[in-house]
Amino acid sequence: MLEAKQPSGGGSAAATEPGHHAAAPVDFQQFWKNAWRPSHDVGSYRMTRVEGEIPRELHGTLYRNGPSQNIKPTEGFAAMHLFEGDALIHAFRFDDGRVDYTGRFVENPTHLAEKRLGRVIGGLGESNHEPDDLGEVVMRQQPNTNVVYHGGKLLALVENAWPFEIDARDLSPIGTNDFQGRMLGMSTTAHPKIDRKTGQMIIHGYQPFEPYAQYYELDADGICTVAEPLDFPYVGMCHDMAITENYAIIPLGAITLHGEKLMSGEATVDECLRWEPDKGIRFALRPRGAGGDIRWFQAPAGYMFHPGNAYEEDGKIFMDACVYEDGGQLIEGLRLFRQGRGVGLRAVPYLYEFDLTTGECKATKLDDRGAEFPRLDDRLVGYKNRFGYAWRQDYAADAPKIYEIMKYDRQGGLSTAHDFGAWQWPGEAVFVPRTPTSDEDDGFLLCTVYDGTTDGSYLAVLDARNMADEPLAKVHLEHRIPLGFHGNFAGAVV
Repeated sequence: MLEAKQPSGGGSAAATEPGHHAAAPVDFQQFWKNAWRPSHDVGSYRMTRVEGEIPRELHGTLYRNGPSQNIKPTEGFAAMHLFEGDALIHAFRFDDGRVDYTGRFVENPTHLAEKRLGRVIGGLGESNHEPDDLGEVVMRQQPNTNVVYHGGKLLALVENAWPFEIDARDLSPIGTNDFQGRMLGMSTTAHPKIDRKTGQMIIHGYQPFEPYAQYYELDADGICTVAEPLDFPYVGMCHDMAITENYAIIPLGAITLHGEKLMSGEATVDECLRWEPDKGIRFALRPRGAGGDIRWFQAPAGYMFHPGNAYEEDGKIFMDACVYEDGGQLIEGLRLFRQGRGVGLRAVPYLYEFDLTTGECKATKLDDRGAEFPRLDDRLVGYKNRFGYAWRQDYAADAPKIYEIMKYDRQGGLSTAHDFGAWQWPGEAVFVPRTPTSDEDDGFLLCTVYDGTTDGSYLAVLDARNMADEPLAKVHLEHRIPLGFHGNFAGAVV
């Protein structure tokens, strides 16, 4: 593994605005800022600068989502909360050994209002209540977290809004998707789970007033078949969930959201988040289907953005997740992230064992090294898998210095990694099987990478069975794209 070191030649540490080239970083904090700053570059083109060879088995589109920002905030981009920013969708279309790129902002009401007014209208660190000139926009909603293709629809997602549908080919806006009028709450989360054996999509939502949470199931055609409130004792930041063949699992962590002041406009979202470790983590296990009753399991305090996978075996449910052990540092780190001061942003892998007979929950820490953005072969979501993948970071002097994509083996085999080298920052890796019937790890990992030495971006194609080898292909973009959050591959959608 390589520690990030100053590239030869060095350069100025001056921050740059979108459209301007950033100098090579002279320290890690500047590298961090450069990697996340917004971009205004949108459009379509064929990606012609390729190192290596793009596998011809790849056929379909990798969609990526993440925050950029069309309008510059008064305080500057670095002052923004990590979760803020207009949704910028990237589509990489693979066909016959070629890749075509399309990038476009999600043109939802918030984006259009800010474009019309020429100003940012409030966010996580500002009041959500704005003057009457916003028209129909009553709070800032930017679907910048995930993008999922299901039932023939492409959905941009964030956890404070309903899904926003965009065209799968040109990324143009279609409009809010309210699950055929069955939406119960003010939002859904950005992390649905799709059971590839049944075609069902399961998603939940949460809000700062009762009922605090909701549960939905959509069939393979995108028709909502279950829409029910969930009896949660309080509202927490319920970012993600997991499923098994028969259950949905929703973690209610120790970061709570105090909604009274938020809804009245007396406090911002950031001010209403609290770390309450005495609550621990409560897991709501709900049988899939209509009318299921929640069964609660208790674990020590922590907060998880992202479970990996869950499955049932011998009367138990096993679930792995990336867990932040100090939620107070996490809240502060999210606020300071864009400034390159993300103290406390370090999750570590845990395994949870839920005994359906005794009602006990066992939590086991698997590693002291940081890991996030866990993924697996999506064909096995909810079922027992052997291999998992995650973005891993190691720390030195309270700053992450190494970024790798890790491959984990549940059966005890050696974990392997791909180290992208100095001043390279990979995003979440998405696994794509070589063929629809290939073995679990016979396929490719796709991830975008920010190259701090050139202030550029490229798409890396890794061989999942030979992680440590050089990428099968590095497909360079003509412009830098900001580091984002999540994405998914839609096979045959080109």
